[in-house]
Amino acid sequence: MSWRHQDPAALADAAVSSCVLAADPFAQSAAPGFWTWSRDAHRAVTDAVGALPDARIRTLAETVAKDPADIPACRLLTALLADRLRRHGEEPVTTRLAELVWEAETSSRLRMQTGTERPAGLGAPAAREILRTARPAAGTKGPVDAAVVIPFRERGAESDRTRNLAAVLHALNNQSHPRDRYRVVVVESDGEPRWEQLYGPYCDTYLFAENPGPFNYSWTINAGVVHGARPAELVCVLEADILVDQGFVERAVERFRVPGTQAHWPFEDVLYLDAASSHQAVTERCLEGRPAVERDALRGVFLRRSPGACVWLRESLFTRIGGYDERFTAGWGGADNDFAWRADLYGGMDRHRDRMVHLHHARAADWYDAEGTGAGAYATFPWCTWPPDAVIGDLAAFRPQRSD
Repeated sequence: MSWRHQDPAALADAAVSSCVLAADPFAQSAAPGFWTWSRDAHRAVTDAVGALPDARIRTLAETVAKDPADIPACRLLTALLADRLRRHGEEPVTTRLAELVWEAETSSRLRMQTGTERPAGLGAPAAREILRTARPAAGTKGPVDAAVVIPFRERGAESDRTRNLAAVLHALNNQSHPRDRYRVVVVESDGEPRWEQLYGPYCDTYLFAENPGPFNYSWTINAGVVHGARPAELVCVLEADILVDQGFVERAVERFRVPGTQAHWPFEDVLYLDAASSHQAVTERCLEGRPAVERDALRGVFLRRSPGACVWLRESLFTRIGGYDERFTAGWGGADNDFAWRADLYGGMDRHRDRMVHLHHARAADWYDAEGTGAGAYATFPWCTWPPDAVIGDLAAFRPQRSD
């Protein structure tokens, strides 16, 4: 299959995606590794757009390069490129553009969605404002179908991260599945507990996992499963910035009724929202009480086939593979790949097509940067060697030694 089998409108949209990616630090930072691996392809598309013999296209491309969040400019540029691909598709310069667009589309794991016009005057709701309309947790003590484990750390004042967790808890307490049939577990990993008073009423278990050092994502999740999720049959590991819709838990539980199902990602691609669209999504889902956000209207970058963000699996499979590899001692990324590969090996990982979104926050360090090893660690890390019988989630593992 080549670019000649593609609709001109789809090629034009992909071309503008490359132009925006090449100019937008937000989009590049959503997944720095993904950007590094595909940036040459996206930049080649951008150069090809700028080489077209159409002054209107070149002017709009320059406008997008200066302001990649200019939605009207992106939409008009898309329309002009689609028209050119339809009417002048056999011209060498246009053919070359189409070839480069197809090359980027078939090699990149990033894809921009420019969205539609933004509502005027939307501000960033604070955590307390969001939780004011949230339902409290059920405080479930008996048997449940599932447990949702959320790892969390925020050492500063209220921020996008605290807003995001408030929105996630608001959404998890507004589900179509019976609230007494699932448990929500928040694990705060830090040198001291900071946020239990704010979030405690909205989760069934608020676990403090003491670790004053770098954030160990794997250990934090393992602690949540061992000390908060068990003995639930199903476990969901949900990052603290994934805003779910009202049917999120119910769909997952139903999927496990199919014989042989052991694990799945509920999504194919996650839309990482920019700051303004994150405000819009939280307003729609939480403050307005909608069952789902209008994802097609939001601006962000798709991470194609992300290994993290949200994964569901049977607790028995989690235990059988020894949970997450706690040798990923700092930062983000890496651990999700390793866990998914082992879960797929032992249980099989399915993918579904839920329309999931990631709320914006300041970028945390990738695991290889946080550990000072550099991106070469992807080639040298001993992947899939975490022992299944490892002791995991030990709450004393990072606790400082205190003198009597």
